[in-house]
Parts: sequence; C-alpha cells; structure tokens
Amino acid sequence: MIRQYIQKLFYFFPVLFCFCLPFGTIYISPLIFFWVLTSFFVMKREPLIQGLKNPKFLAFILFFSLTVLSSAFSSNVPEALFSLEVKMAFVLFPFLVFCFQWPVDILRRCIISFVSGCFFACTYLIIRSILYALNGQPEYFFYTKFSDFIHASYFAMYLVLAIILIIIFYFDWFKTQKNIQVSSYVFISVFIVTIFLCSSKLGLISFIICLPLTVFYYFKHFLNRKRIFFFIASFFLIMVLIGLFFPGLFSRFNSVTSLSVNKIDKNSIESSRVRVLIWNEALQLVKTHFWFGTGVGDANDALYHAYEENGLTGAFEHKFNAHNQFFQTFIGMGIFGFLSLLYLTLGKLISGIKSANFLLFIFSLLIILNFVVESMLQTAAGVLFFTFFACFFDLIREQDLKQTISPIR
Repeated sequence: MIRQYIQKLFYFFPVLFCFCLPFGTIYISPLIFFWVLTSFFVMKREPLIQGLKNPKFLAFILFFSLTVLSSAFSSNVPEALFSLEVKMAFVLFPFLVFCFQWPVDILRRCIISFVSGCFFACTYLIIRSILYALNGQPEYFFYTKFSDFIHASYFAMYLVLAIILIIIFYFDWFKTQKNIQVSSYVFISVFIVTIFLCSSKLGLISFIICLPLTVFYYFKHFLNRKRIFFFIASFFLIMVLIGLFFPGLFSRFNSVTSLSVNKIDKNSIESSRVRVLIWNEALQLVKTHFWFGTGVGDANDALYHAYEENGLTGAFEHKFNAHNQFFQTFIGMGIFGFLSLLYLTLGKLISGIKSANFLLFIFSLLIILNFVVESMLQTAAGVLFFTFFACFFDLIREQDLKQTISPIR
C-alpha cells in the first residue's frame, strides 16, 4: 500500500514540475529532490539496468563527466561549483526518464501540465502589465520588464514549444470535447500575443521558423497548392497586423542589418551589436584553448579579460557571457565538450529526421536556434528545460502518445 502511494508521488512530481517550469526555478529544486527521493523506492532492477546502458542516457552522462573533469582544472572554484550545480540535471533527468517505466497517460499529463502552466503564467504577466499600465508604467508590457519569472527569450522559447504541443496533440486528444478545442485556440492566441510582448528577437525568429513547420507537418495530408498559398498568405498577413500593433518589436531588428565588427562601437551593449563583438573574441579564445578549454569555471573570466584587453567596455562592464552556448562550451571544455554538446543538439535533430520523430526534430531545432544566441546552459531555466524535454522527446514518439492511454499501476 505504501509503495503504491510512493509510486503515485513519483509520477506526480514530473507533472508538477512541468506546470511549475514557466513560473521560474525558485521552487523547482526541492521538487526535483523529492522526485529523486521517491525514485529509490519504486525503481526496478531490469528497467534500471536497461536505462543505465541506454546510449541516450550515456550521452548526457558523458557531457556531465566532461564538465566535472573541466571543473577540476578550473582556478575559479566558485564558478566551477556553480556550473556543476546547474548541470546536475544532466544526470538527474536522464536517470529519472530512461531508468523507469513511464505509462503513456503520465507523459500525456506532463504535456497538458506544461501547456497549462504556460497559460497561467501568461495570464498573470498580462494582468500584471495591465495593472502597471493603469498606474502610468506602460513599459511593463515590454521585454524584460514584462517577463517577470525568467528571461524574456527563454519564456518565449517555452511558449513556442507549448504552441507546438497544442497543435500536435490537443486537436487529436480532445476531438469530442469542443470546449477544450475552443480553449486550445484561446491558449494559442494568448501564447502568440505573449511571445510578442516578450519582445525577444530570438523568440520571434523561433516562432516564425517552428510554427509553419509544425502546421505543415500536422496538416500535410490535407494540403494542396491552394491551401499552402492560403496558409502562407494568412501567416504573412498576421505578421503584418502584429507588426502594426507591436512596432517596437520589429524595430529591434533594425540593429541586425549591416552588422560588421569593424563598424560597431565597442562601447555598445545593444544585443545584436554586442553579440558580434563577443563572438569575435570568443572565436579567438576557441583557437587559443582548442583542445581542453580554459576550464568551465574560467570561461567567463577569460571572456572578461578579452573584453578588457580589446576595449569592449560595454561587454566588460556588464560581464556578458559568450551569448552562444556552443562558444561557451568550447571555451570552457574544449573540442571534446563541444562535440558532446553537438551530439546532444545537432545529433538529436538528425536522429529526429532519420527516425521520423517530429517532436525530437522540432525541439532540437528550437534548442539549436536558442543556443546560437544564448548561453542557455549557464542558467537553471535553460538547463532544466533542455535536459527534461530532450529526454522526454527521445523517450517516446508522437504516435505512442496518441494511442490508447494506459492506466497507472
């Protein structure tokens, strides 16, 4: 009897985790602790052994092992320890996902819970912004002041995934429940509005790339030339209308045009310009520390020194990291760490294509887009999102989630 209750708790924690994720990471650590704790009471020998031998599990362990090894040679001990703490998810989530049996209905609840959490988080943020606007502070409808829980770019990434999950699953799961189908359209509308309120260039780019691919994939059996033309025309019309209502977001793309290292003011802290300057310095550090890196704890210090030495006063004063996870990992861990991360991202994308696993493909694409301009694995919000869903979408295929739901035993 006690074991049954513990097993229910074990399956409840991932559902709760998915709901809480859009609200930030402040309550996530104790939740994961109790989830891991319950796992020791419900683990079974055969799934555990199979999971520990699973190449998918070992790929995450390899990256974490390289992080540990790199930390041991770091002179900045506090930064190295912080990196290890944040990246513990590379061990915990593969263990929890690949070493246990997961009923399909629990995986389904995780998806519903994540989408619901995103909706309630959006609702809170919009109401909060309205209240600030009524008090004469309309700037809370924009970018970092709008996204109260996590960085605006990360939150927009969460919402893009939530839209993808609704399109792929909700209209099949709830065919006979018209009220939920209507709610799905409401959810998608709220998520799209919130993505634009986040005013993240990367969020918009991810949306523009991933949404058409998802719609095309879901409706591919119903498409013909007329419908494709109608969809493309409708999409561009929506973008134009959004541009009229949210001119501030599209104006942020003006800084992207005509970028050149030699023409950029080295005092700049504007996101696109400073990234070009930072990536130029990061590339030089990669060449200098190609094989073994600087050590994960010393990567940022090496960047700060390069900023100071080469006159990047804006980047130096704000202590910017590489703003590219591939550069960040290469600087800290060298070529072996970089290749390990490449396997977990580009490798998964290719695997998704080869195995016709659209969820794995589209999630990997979303992650790669974000890794290119953000050092996502330097923050808990990025690591938790990446490790959990990378394991989740590698565990089960879309077709399995659409089959008859199995009861929890």
